[in-house]
Amino acid sequence: MLASPPVSSERRTRIRVGLAQIDSRLGEVDANLATHLAWIDRARREGVELLVFPELSLTGYRLLHLTPRVALQPEHSPVIAELARAAGDLAVVVGCVEEDERGFLFNSALLLAGGRIAHLHRKLYLPTYGIFQEGRFFGEGRQLQLARLFGNPFGMLICEDFWHSDPGEKLARAGAKLLCVISASPGRIGPDPMPPSQEAWESLTRASALLNTCWVLYCGRVGWEEGSFYTGGSHIVRPGGELLARAPYLDEDLLVADIDLREVDRLRWRLPILDAERTDIEWPR
Repeated sequence: MLASPPVSSERRTRIRVGLAQIDSRLGEVDANLATHLAWIDRARREGVELLVFPELSLTGYRLLHLTPRVALQPEHSPVIAELARAAGDLAVVVGCVEEDERGFLFNSALLLAGGRIAHLHRKLYLPTYGIFQEGRFFGEGRQLQLARLFGNPFGMLICEDFWHSDPGEKLARAGAKLLCVISASPGRIGPDPMPPSQEAWESLTRASALLNTCWVLYCGRVGWEEGSFYTGGSHIVRPGGELLARAPYLDEDLLVADIDLREVDRLRWRLPILDAERTDIEWPR
């Protein structure tokens, strides 16, 4: 596991976070950039310090043949440079199609802070079943990196990554006090007030917050796209699994809350699950 350079050497425990639960226009990067700039401005007015956008927020999700047309090389992209400038003293997580120096494409999340790209995560698990076609158009991420945010360990995952317990656990065992999960997961509506798809997500986030004794931020998108719709329901879960706040379903929203990373330290002292993990247990031969 590699560690990226710190966003700030000043350690802070209280952070105001904002989840920008937005819609994205499929394949229209310029229009989506304008949307991001507007939400960054709104978040700044509300005192947000960490602003999180959904998966592939700059491009839309069901790209298929459009995928190479909207790819960005983050270090050289005017779009990313403009976002980094606009972020200013905010830390901002955005989703994009990343093109590396060899021309390979990745479903990536960028952490922008201090006017630069402070961290990059490439999606590890690419769903290619049912309506999902990611494995046809993206390369798999191969590294799991631990960033630092306001002097604290911080982890980022993208949608399907979180349906596998190993990435979140690895980040938490490496010290992450906060897991940020961005998603563009198509939804389902049932007879109950909570969509069934969101019930599954909250089961996952609450279980991870308990087992990994850390904060979990889940930011999902809303809107319709190519016959699929996205329910939203972005939410924040405390260390230990208690839901702190949830955005509405189906509507764009900025969910703002104050979190205290010292809750992680206190819970890990009382509930040392991660420290007690064993690596010597074997299956019988």
